[in-house]
Amino acid sequence: MPYIGLSIPGTAPDRTSSTTIDFARRAEQAGVHSVWATDRIVDNTPDVFVTLGAVAATTSRVLIGTTVVLGVLRPPLLVAKAATTLDVLSGGRLILGLGVGSRPEDFAATEVPIQQRGARMDELVDICKLAWSGAPVKYHGKHHTIDIGPMRELPIQQPHPPVWFGGGAEAVLRRTARVGQGYIASTSSGPAGFRTAWASIGRYCADSGRALADITPAALAYASVAADREQAQQAMREHLLRSFGPARLARGLGPMVGTPEDLLRGAREYFDAGVEVLILGSVSADPRHLDMLCERVVPEIGRN
Repeated sequence: MPYIGLSIPGTAPDRTSSTTIDFARRAEQAGVHSVWATDRIVDNTPDVFVTLGAVAATTSRVLIGTTVVLGVLRPPLLVAKAATTLDVLSGGRLILGLGVGSRPEDFAATEVPIQQRGARMDELVDICKLAWSGAPVKYHGKHHTIDIGPMRELPIQQPHPPVWFGGGAEAVLRRTARVGQGYIASTSSGPAGFRTAWASIGRYCADSGRALADITPAALAYASVAADREQAQQAMREHLLRSFGPARLARGLGPMVGTPEDLLRGAREYFDAGVEVLILGSVSADPRHLDMLCERVVPEIGRN
């Protein structure tokens, strides 16, 4: 069954101090599968863990997730602690999406060498799982050495909250096949890119003897909807240019732009490619934009 998730519009220029809570409440009322928040250090994206703490406190049913936490920019036990806290606050509703990141300024801001990000991610996952197990945290790796007793607060979900990985590099796909419970294709990949990445994950699973069915296939896509198609397209152009620059805009607007009917066709492309959870990132924090998504798109997904 296909599901729709909605991502908090953290970088939208019309975001206000009430956007996060209003957005999460409206999304839950609309019956979406999940509410997500993304992670950046240098730009105007609000802190991902603080944001989801607010979401957890103001919702009761919807799953909450990260698309994605740049885990390697933080000490591993701080990631484990923050994830545990969110899982407890939400009553066991957390999905922890992890990514290595690619923006040099985020690595410069946190004084983490960007060329170490892959190896650091592997160590991060190992350390978090150890912390979540309740065992003493004794770990000796290339980048982290820890020797302490057990973490005293544990997540509700056991053995740990589901860990999903985002990105398109082969190392990410191999890591997903090896230890991930879900995969999130990036906004720039589109349905075709997801299909290619998912096929690679399937091959890596086959090589390791793991069942591909144990991994949830998801994709993140920016959505711009309006009664007038050109208005929606222009809003998407402005979003891509503002958030990523001319090179990203030149790659096209993607399938989730236009009228509600256009978005339904775009969603079908993703679901036909094998996506089970389509996470929509809104280009606007305007409640009217969210309402159109929730009233004209989300309810129709399961009927088409």
